[in-house]
Amino acid sequence: MNYERKKRHDRKRRLRIGLLSATVFLVAAGLIYFLGYQPAAENERIHVRFKEALLTEDVGFFEQNVEYANEPLTRAETLRFIRWLNDEPSIRSEAIAEVVTDREDAAASGDGLFRLIDTGEGRFGFSDYRIELLPKQLTVTTDVPYTNVWVDGIQAARLEEAGETVTLDRMPGRYDVKAVAVVDGTTRTQEETVTLVDVDELAFSLRPETSEVIAGQFDLDRTELIEIEVEAQTGHAIEVIDGLMNKRTDAVKEAVGEPVSETERVWRYDGFDVTFDGGRVSRIDIDLAKSPDDLIALIGEPAERIEVDGGTEWRYDRPLLESIFTLFGFQTDKRFLERDGKLYVVIR
Repeated sequence: MNYERKKRHDRKRRLRIGLLSATVFLVAAGLIYFLGYQPAAENERIHVRFKEALLTEDVGFFEQNVEYANEPLTRAETLRFIRWLNDEPSIRSEAIAEVVTDREDAAASGDGLFRLIDTGEGRFGFSDYRIELLPKQLTVTTDVPYTNVWVDGIQAARLEEAGETVTLDRMPGRYDVKAVAVVDGTTRTQEETVTLVDVDELAFSLRPETSEVIAGQFDLDRTELIEIEVEAQTGHAIEVIDGLMNKRTDAVKEAVGEPVSETERVWRYDGFDVTFDGGRVSRIDIDLAKSPDDLIALIGEPAERIEVDGGTEWRYDRPLLESIFTLFGFQTDKRFLERDGKLYVVIR
């Protein structure tokens, strides 16, 4: 009796062990398939995944699988790149076809917008790919010296001489390029939008035609000059610079980017300095890149010059409404300050 009971117990025990082993095997096989085999097979179908991610604006795919200059794309770069391609259906179709072609023939990879790279990390006999955006060159020249070149609101180069050229490397995409220079005492700007899918050139013409009447510059008033010069020297509209006042450091970085250099109280950017007091912006100094004679040629002599801390303030007559709004804090106070032979707009 005991023998029969023991045999039944052993059979049940072997059955339980068998079922447990089969379950463990199936779970392990499922994990290997879903976490290993299937992703590996998906990675080899990079051309299919690229098309789907582009059409559905899958930011995660681009951040994980697309790089430029050996660095993964940032979220901002990814969004700009996706939106550019989806705004240009013909370029988008060519881009999708290019990835398909490169996937079929790796030797053909490297002549268009992308280079398909086999990382060598494929598993289960599949290849693993990354997409590298190829740099596109933009050559910029100008007909006047001391020209600042801005790309999407960020200063990219300075041309010291007329006819000088500079070559900028950028990832494929659409860019707003602006040239700014002081010509005969007045600031001149020219903007162009360029789509980089290959080598491109921009030749800016900032020198006025001989028939242009330079004397017309005297029609500028103080407010107009400040608006023009703030954008010309900082690359940002007056509303953006005004909006920095009383903001904290994070908000400043979000609005105008990282400073070129910084101390505890002063952040230096190309063309302007931001001063903090108690963790908030209290003052902005914008270099006009003009001599006193240039300013006089543009808006005339000031009503008076007053010695103040840090230089000489040039005071011009203001409209009554501006004085009232400034007094009650409805708008920022903007003043001209001469310091070391140079002129600045100081915003408080």
